[in-house]
Amino acid sequence: VFLGICSPFLFSYGMFLDGTTYATIARNMAIGKGTFWMPYYTETLYSAFYEQPPLALWLESLFFRIFGTSIFVERFYSVLSIMLVSFLIVKIWKEITGEIKTAWFPLLLFVLSPIITWTSTNNMLENTMSIFICTSVLFYLKSIRKQTSYLTVISGLSLFLGTLSKGIVAFIPWTFPFLLWLFLRKISFKQVIRDTIILIVCTISPIILLYISSENAKLFFDTYISNQLFSSVTGMRETIESRFFILQKLLENTIITLVLTIGLFIVQIIKKKTDLMKKELKNSLVFLTLSLCGVLPIMLSLKQSGYYIIPAYPFLAIAFALPFQAIIKEWQKKIDSSSRNFIVFKIVSCLALISVILFSISQKGKISREKKTLKLVFECNKHIPSNSVISIDRETYRGWELHANFARYKNISLDENEKHLYYLHNKHLPIHDLDKEYIHLTDIDSYSLYKKK
Repeated sequence: VFLGICSPFLFSYGMFLDGTTYATIARNMAIGKGTFWMPYYTETLYSAFYEQPPLALWLESLFFRIFGTSIFVERFYSVLSIMLVSFLIVKIWKEITGEIKTAWFPLLLFVLSPIITWTSTNNMLENTMSIFICTSVLFYLKSIRKQTSYLTVISGLSLFLGTLSKGIVAFIPWTFPFLLWLFLRKISFKQVIRDTIILIVCTISPIILLYISSENAKLFFDTYISNQLFSSVTGMRETIESRFFILQKLLENTIITLVLTIGLFIVQIIKKKTDLMKKELKNSLVFLTLSLCGVLPIMLSLKQSGYYIIPAYPFLAIAFALPFQAIIKEWQKKIDSSSRNFIVFKIVSCLALISVILFSISQKGKISREKKTLKLVFECNKHIPSNSVISIDRETYRGWELHANFARYKNISLDENEKHLYYLHNKHLPIHDLDKEYIHLTDIDSYSLYKKK
């Protein structure tokens, strides 16, 4: 199901602006342009990229070093990160329920969310951060079961890595010990205080150590906090008008989950078997509240996007699935895995998977989004050497998709100030006597490419 939804985009060209930007920076890091604490985007735009924490970019750069600089590397990294989150959902499910045979249900709810399949093919930093957040929750659950503090320490260190991947949203599991006490009384309040302190210290201490021991890290954190965190909280970087925007996006991406679970609930009412749902209800409330802890604080800022809910969504899927765990387990007991019908089901499933893979491969070379921009970039790339800087109209300079795709596909930077060997001109803007210095090379839609005489 997951690969089927993603299949049109796995091997095609075109990604969301942010994902293309992150892929470019990671690729640059892999080829020696930029460092961990000073990532490099283009020669003329963010030659020192302090807009996001660097860990996820660095991890992706390792994939570029191993597999080369093809666009399929960022797609592989992005899809793999969501698959790792899925693996962790199964492990968390096992810690809660004691078995994994029904873990396919939270996975189904997880991948049926449009935002999850979208982010899996658009290379968002939230994918990597979600791995560390889920790892933290998993290790904390293990620490309670085994009654060992060192697993709580690992849980906190995972949050440090999550923070270094995308920021303070990784603090979500700080609330987890309190929620377990509030709904389950699984631990004492004294342990809540102790474990919360351990989580906070293990998250923050490594950041403080990096800050005081490395000038490069200090410069990065100072600039990042000033440019991103402070500006976002104070409203200087607002992207939406209502603080409730994030709740709207959460509801939109939960509609399929709601329809499925409400449908199942109605079936249980008809069959008078709702008692089976009570067993995991309190666990469900724990994870529902945990997911809301990852969404509601975002309302403090007017800088919001739909994909900001991604780190909270694994817990939301678990929360909706838990009340139906006993019901699904009962259904599965009735399935005869040696029956003819089940063998047919497995054959059809395998054929469907093969069909999805073949369809994905058939999309190789096609453009799935940003068609106009990519057509322009690919045509210009036939004339412009790699690693060039080209001139562009000042009014067109804010076309951030142009920067991202020129940089990603041929490491070309765009300059609005200086006159370089090549000039990309928007036909809708005044030409500024280009004919005196440049000769016309080609027209691409509403643009013309010139070269100096």
